[in-house]
Amino acid sequence: MGMQTGSGLKIKGELSATEDITIDGTFEGSIDLPKHRLIASKGSHVNAAVTALAVTIDGRLEGHITAESVDIGPDARVEASVITGKLALEEGATFNGAVNTERARAAATIAKHRTAAAPPQK
Repeated sequence: MGMQTGSGLKIKGELSATEDITIDGTFEGSIDLPKHRLIASKGSHVNAAVTALAVTIDGRLEGHITAESVDIGPDARVEASVITGKLALEEGATFNGAVNTERARAAATIAKHRTAAAPPQK
């Protein structure tokens, strides 16, 4: 189910939770939901460093996003640097920022571990 903030609410600070969070109002600070989803609904304004399992933006978000998947809706305005495995940008969305998919880095890390684990050649 998850927590929801009201549309007239302005929050500053650090938000961490063990449930899905929907933000309708204004949030400034940091959001940490490593195993859960953040939804920034229509009319929301989030200025934050966000770490979450998944992020869906239908409002406005500025800052930094680290998530396994990021979905930017058709009415969204996003100005953020994004680190994600999967980015969905819907038609009509406004997005400015750098995108870094973690796949290449993860593949490099796995290759490095495999090499290190291999027995020395004689």
